[in-house]
Amino acid sequence: MRRIGAFLLDGVLALLVCAIALRATSRADLPFAKELLTVAGCGFGFSFLNHVVLTRLTGASIAKFATRTRVILEKTGARPRMPRLFKRWLGGYLVVVIWLIAALFDSADDDGPDDFCGIRLVRRRDLQQPARTY
Repeated sequence: MRRIGAFLLDGVLALLVCAIALRATSRADLPFAKELLTVAGCGFGFSFLNHVVLTRLTGASIAKFATRTRVILEKTGARPRMPRLFKRWLGGYLVVVIWLIAALFDSADDDGPDDFCGIRLVRRRDLQQPARTY
């Protein structure tokens, strides 16, 4: 549920940015094509900053912070680098419908579905180091 919650919250935030851009461009009396490109550019730009740049810097997007999850490399547990995050962001637009359908019907894996780029979503508390006992 955390993964779906983060997905929905990130989507709402991107739509909010698009709505603000639409309101700003409608006041500027731009031609429809320029208005559409501006709104789409703002939405994709925000999504890129949120999912690639912010995730590289902090390990999570805005919604992942809200759901207390982080993204890590599946094999090493390290924070993913920009090329892999970019591929994940771009691929997310291409496979989002298929992922949603698969997530609805896949109940065998309690940890949730793995990412197609080798990035895994984990709870923040699972990344914290256990206290040493002497």
